[in-house]
Amino acid sequence: MDKSLIFSKLQKRAEELKLIENLYEDDIFANYYQSIVNQDELLEDDIDSYKQFFDKSMPILEIGSGTGRIFNPLFEDGYNIFGLEPAKEMAKYITDEGRDRIYSLTLQEIGNLPQKNIEVIIIPATTVSLFSHGDFYGFLKKIKETQPHIKRIVFDFLKESFFESTAGLIQSSQINGEKFYNVNFFDQSEERIIYNLVSPQKIGISIKYSYSYEVLEGMFRKLGLSLKLVKDLDSYAMVEGVFHGEE
Repeated sequence: MDKSLIFSKLQKRAEELKLIENLYEDDIFANYYQSIVNQDELLEDDIDSYKQFFDKSMPILEIGSGTGRIFNPLFEDGYNIFGLEPAKEMAKYITDEGRDRIYSLTLQEIGNLPQKNIEVIIIPATTVSLFSHGDFYGFLKKIKETQPHIKRIVFDFLKESFFESTAGLIQSSQINGEKFYNVNFFDQSEERIIYNLVSPQKIGISIKYSYSYEVLEGMFRKLGLSLKLVKDLDSYAMVEGVFHGEE
C-alpha cells in the first residue's frame, strides 16, 4: 500500500480496511455516490445551467456520466445525449433505455467515440478535476481534430481555494445506515489532490488536479479556441469553451 495516498490520520485505520485504488470502480462507493447525488449545494440546479447551451435536436456528449445524475433526466426528457463512463459500477445506475448510449471509454480514448457529429460536450460535477492538465489538453486537441460539428464545451471546476480551505478536513455522512468519511489533501508535490473515501469495510482513493480559469484559458488559447466564464463563485466556476468560430 502506498501510504502517501492515505491521509495521515487514516493510515492506522486503513491497515484494517480493503484498499480500493479507483473508488469509482467499487460497488459500495458507487452506491455512495448514487445516494448523495442531490446533496451538493454547489451543483444544485446545474442541469438548468447546462440546458442553456443546447436543445433537443443537438447531439450532446457528457464526459463522466457517473450514476446518471445529469444523463438520466436529460435522456428521459428527450435530449439527444450520449455519455462516457468507464466505471461499470457507476454506469449500472444509468436508465436501462439509455444504457446503449453510454460508452465505456476514458477521456484519453475519445478518438474511439463512434459518434462524429457531437455539437456540445458537457463535463458536470467538477469531473474535470479527475484529469491531469496534460490529459485534458490532449482531449481538447483530439476533439478539435475529430469532431467537425463541435460548437462548445461546458464544464465546471472547483478552484484551488476550495481544496486549500478543505484540505485535511475529515467529513462524515450516514448512508443507508453506514457511516462514511471523506477527506481531501495535497500530496507532497502539492500538484495533486488526493481524495480518500472510507466505508466500514474499505478505503477508496481518487487522484484530482486543481484548475483555474487562467490555466484553462491558456489551454484554449493555445488551441485557437476561446473560453468564457459562465458562473464565478468564491470556490467554484463554470465555463464555456467555444470551437470552430462559434460565438
